[in-house]
Amino acid sequence: MLEKLKKLLLYAGAEPEDFARCQMDVQIANRRRLTAFLGTACAFFVALTLGSCMVPLLYDHIPVFAAALIVSLGLLAVEQMFPQKLGLFLNWEIYAFGAMIYGLGIYLGTVQTPDQRAAAFFAFLLYVPMLFMMRPILHIANVLLFDGIFLVCVTRFKDWRVIPMDVCNALVFGAISCIVSTFVMSMMYGNFITSSKLTTVAESDLNTRLHNRNAYENRLRDYPLRCSNSLTCVYIDVNGLHELNNTYGHEEGDKMLRTVACILREIFGEEDSYRIGGDEFVAFALDSTDTELNENMEQFVRQVEEAGYSVAVGTASHSAGGIDIDALVKKAEQRMYLDKSRHYEQLRRSTEE
Repeated sequence: MLEKLKKLLLYAGAEPEDFARCQMDVQIANRRRLTAFLGTACAFFVALTLGSCMVPLLYDHIPVFAAALIVSLGLLAVEQMFPQKLGLFLNWEIYAFGAMIYGLGIYLGTVQTPDQRAAAFFAFLLYVPMLFMMRPILHIANVLLFDGIFLVCVTRFKDWRVIPMDVCNALVFGAISCIVSTFVMSMMYGNFITSSKLTTVAESDLNTRLHNRNAYENRLRDYPLRCSNSLTCVYIDVNGLHELNNTYGHEEGDKMLRTVACILREIFGEEDSYRIGGDEFVAFALDSTDTELNENMEQFVRQVEEAGYSVAVGTASHSAGGIDIDALVKKAEQRMYLDKSRHYEQLRRSTEE
């Protein structure tokens, strides 16, 4: 029972391996949601601020809405300044956005209207945990934190006649939010993981077990968002596949491709390695130093040669920010063709000698 509860709270009811495998895609989805919600919030608070200026009963709300607008604009500006940032940076932006929404609800429901029952905060308490995909335990922690802050503000600022009802509502809606958000996260992650597994089947190359061309095309645009310092494209073409197939049969050619793929996977990782054509492979190295990249390339070429095969390799790198991924891949491909030309030129000279 405790193990099931732990899995539910930490991994939304999924297996830890499946949960970890889909985290990058979840973060990319959260980033897109954050951009959309921040833009919507800015437009909404602009409308509220201007509307409050025209309605005398809402004059007291103008500073609150203006402050929320400034915070939303600031978060949106930061988000746009670092479009590739994910991980901890993205999580902190999400926490800040949630804190702004919760804080607005707490202020409006306690300080601004001490003699009325709070309503906005309870709506936010139920709605905010549904905005982003996170571990259920993190949503629960946020709900408990801001529900606690609300209760403290209620006892300090509210009229004694509405305190009992607000305290009761805070406890009830807080519990509902924890339960509902856990259930919703479980459903969302379950759907996400199922979709990810189906995609994996459709995006796997049967011979080499690497990602195939479909996966490459679907993920290519995400790479500029995933790097923090630099992105390197490694373009590879296996030399002599056609000749090997004609001389020894396709089984030997498939064996050569599997060998190259195995070495590529070992050095550059399964997640960022692709077979995009008959004898062409692409791998991406994120945030690697020049020294690390050179060592990896030397190791890759050496291991392929030790296995009795040959490859042509081209690489291209770009610092994070403003990466034209198509141009990056094209440059790596062109350098690969230059390396391939040198290989066949050397082979021709050796044959003549």
